[in-house]
Amino acid sequence: ILVLPLAVWSQALPGNVGDPNNPELINPSFEDIARASLPPKGWIDCGFPNESPPDVQPSGAWEVYRPAYHGYTYLGMVTRENDTWEAVGQRLNFPLLKDHCYTFSIFLCSSSEYWSAVAPDSVANREFLPDDLPKKNFDQAIKLRIWGGDGYCDKKDLLAESRTIENTNWQKYSWKIEPKRDITHIVLEAFYKTPTLFPYNGNVLVDHASNFTMISCNEDEELILPPSVRILQPIEKVNPRLNQVKVNAIVRNIKSKSQIRFRVNSAQIDVFNFDPLTGEFSTSLMLREGKNSIHLYASNEKGEAEDDTQVYIIEQGSVAEETTSPQSQPKENEPREDYKVLKSLNDGKQVTTGQIIQIDNLYFPADSSSLHDKASFAVLDELFQYLQEHPSVSIEVRGHTSGGSGGQKINMKYSEDLSKARAKTVALYLVRKGIPADRIQYKGFGPRQPIASNTTAEGRKRNQRVEIKILST
Repeated sequence: ILVLPLAVWSQALPGNVGDPNNPELINPSFEDIARASLPPKGWIDCGFPNESPPDVQPSGAWEVYRPAYHGYTYLGMVTRENDTWEAVGQRLNFPLLKDHCYTFSIFLCSSSEYWSAVAPDSVANREFLPDDLPKKNFDQAIKLRIWGGDGYCDKKDLLAESRTIENTNWQKYSWKIEPKRDITHIVLEAFYKTPTLFPYNGNVLVDHASNFTMISCNEDEELILPPSVRILQPIEKVNPRLNQVKVNAIVRNIKSKSQIRFRVNSAQIDVFNFDPLTGEFSTSLMLREGKNSIHLYASNEKGEAEDDTQVYIIEQGSVAEETTSPQSQPKENEPREDYKVLKSLNDGKQVTTGQIIQIDNLYFPADSSSLHDKASFAVLDELFQYLQEHPSVSIEVRGHTSGGSGGQKINMKYSEDLSKARAKTVALYLVRKGIPADRIQYKGFGPRQPIASNTTAEGRKRNQRVEIKILST
C-alpha cells in the first residue's frame, strides 16, 4: 500500500489584490487597540497639524463607552470651538473612475458623552498645559464629509456629505458616488452643521464602511461588468499527510456556477461551492506528488477573467522528503466493524471498481432535493467516514426516481433533474465535510434504471433511491 508522504508546499506569488470595479478600504471597520489621539491602523491623520489626531473608541477616554456596530472598535472624530476639526484618509487599492457611479455606505452615530480638556487657542503643547484645564463635553451634532483626491489628505472632490448626525444609536448612511475626476485617495472628515455662525464642539462615531461598488449611472439599466477572478493565497492545507487542500477564491460579476471553469492538472472539477452574492468560491482537492497546476476561469457577456497558481508536493523518497520530520501514518483500508447503516462495508473486504452500494435510510421530501432528517445525515456521515479513511477510493453518486404507477405518464426531464439534484446534494455534503471534489462525481438517471416494479408502492419506494458506484480503489 502506498503511504502518501508529508507534503512540502510551494506556491506562486499572488497577483494584484482586489476587484478594480469595487475599490476597497484598508481596515474599513476601524479595528485596532482602543486608545485616544491615534488613528486606527490603515488610516492616517488628516487633521490640523497643531491639534490631536482622532481616537480609536471605545477606549473609555473622553467617557465614550458605546459598543462597536461591527467588530470591537470604531473611529471617533470631533470638531472644536477653535475652528479646527478631525479627519482621516488613505489610498484606495483601485481608483474611483471619472464618469462612473458607485454606491458607498457607512454606519454613523453621535455620543452624548465626549469630554475633553480644551486649551484656549490650540493644544499644540498639550503636555505643557496645566492638568486643571476645564473640560467640555463635545456633544453637539455634526456631520461626516467624504472627500476624494489624488494624494494623501487631498480634498479635491466632495464625494458625499451626511445630514447632521443626531442619532445616538448606530444607523447606516448610504450614498451614490459620482466622481468628477479619477480618485485615488479618500478622506473622511468631521465637520460642523452648515450653515453655522460659530464653530462648536461636536463628535461623530464611524464604523463598518463598505466597498465602493460600481453601479449603472442610469437607474433603469442593469450594470454588467467584466468578471474578475482571484485565487486566495496561501492555499489552505487541510490534511498534509494526504496532500489534501482547500482552494478559496473570489469570483465577481458572475451570476451562475455554469459561468465558471475550474481545472486541476487539466482535469475539470465540477463540484465546488460558489455564492454569486459574495463572490466566494471554495472546494477541497487531493493533489498528486510533484507540481500541481490550478486554473480558475470565469466569463460573462462583457468579458472573461482567469487566475492560476501552483502547489508543489515533494515526492516520496526525494531528498527534501527525507528531511521532513517522521510521523506515524495510519494504515489505509483498515477494516472497520462499526458501520450501522452501510453494513456492507463492515466485512473487511476491499470494495471493487464498478461496485454499486445502495445508500439506505436517506430520506428526501417529495419533489425536493433538500435533506432535513437526522437519519439521512447519519448515513452520509458514515459514507464520509469511509471515504476519509480510504483516500484512494473515488465514487460516483447516482440519483434515481420512481416511474409512474399504472402506466401513468411522467415528466422525464423533471424526474432526471430531480434525481441529479438529489445526487448533487449528497456530493456537496461530502465535499463540504472535507472530501476532495476530484474524488466525487454525481449523475441523475431519473426513472430509467428501476430495480423493482413501479406497479406497487413498495416497488416505487425501492426505485426512488441514491446509490454510490465505486470508480477507483
